[in-house]
Amino acid sequence: MSSDRDAHTLFAELCGKAEHYVLTTHMQPDGDALGSEVGLARFLLSRGKRVQLVNQDPTPEPLSFLEIDEQRVEVYSPEEHDTLLRSCDLIVLVDNSAPDRLGRMEGIMAETAGHTLCIDHHPSRDTPWSHLVLDEQACATAVLIYELLRGAGWTPDRQAAEALYVGLATDTGFFRFNSTDARAHDIAAELLRLGAEPPKVYRSIYERNSLAFTRLMGHALADVRVEQGVVALVVLTRELVGRLDAEDVDPSEIMTALLAMDGITVALMFRELDGGCVKVSLRSKGVMDVHGLASEFGGGGHRNASGIVMQGSVDDVVRTVISRASALLAG
Repeated sequence: MSSDRDAHTLFAELCGKAEHYVLTTHMQPDGDALGSEVGLARFLLSRGKRVQLVNQDPTPEPLSFLEIDEQRVEVYSPEEHDTLLRSCDLIVLVDNSAPDRLGRMEGIMAETAGHTLCIDHHPSRDTPWSHLVLDEQACATAVLIYELLRGAGWTPDRQAAEALYVGLATDTGFFRFNSTDARAHDIAAELLRLGAEPPKVYRSIYERNSLAFTRLMGHALADVRVEQGVVALVVLTRELVGRLDAEDVDPSEIMTALLAMDGITVALMFRELDGGCVKVSLRSKGVMDVHGLASEFGGGGHRNASGIVMQGSVDDVVRTVISRASALLAG
């Protein structure tokens, strides 16, 4: 774990001074983002701190079981939250160090970077945050939160243990991704001893697919394309998503189905967004590095899981990314 100073010393110092916290994360929060927020919130609340969770996007329905009592997420609005972000003692940004993954919050977060602590496990690029705790070797941000809380002498309560387990389990694909290591299993074992229930977590997240998601996956997989025998890609247009009433659906599990195809080592999903943008999700298995490809287009993430947001029509973005991916595979 690395930071501008020793991570545990920095965390103790900041938490000793601050009384009012705002916790936030990246656009379209996933299990690691929300689990990290909730786990940290439980610790701060146990210390008598005032805590608010403010995210750019609402919590996806499969993760809503994490939102109870004081842990409910407020959806960001400039009128309601800009003054709050300016006036709170400390903002804690988790699971994201890149300003351009903050969406509508990017401007106000840049303005308040001077009192922001960032805790992340993604590769960092030109971060403005005044305090940074970064460990690219960690398989999930929840790992870093757990270690900081234990270092502060706190034993996570059941709700915190469950939240951190969600972060750890989802970011490792329930411990099947290459990033899974002994450190992850050691922490998972301790979280189970503290009350996390793997069957409950799995059912809550992966066995509650909506009709809209099921239809979206069906349409996407029916039109899957395979390039060079090893790259599988799907395209989710705004028209398709709208027609299936799937605007609020998290389609990330479609990638799992693509990578499960025999011989496929790279999966790409192109989702057309508002404002002439396309979100490109990249996944791979084995030694195939999609982070390098994402970085060429201003994206980021990990070796086996990265993302890009690109300007342009969905057809142009598909052609551009596929062309570059094909060149990399050929080289």
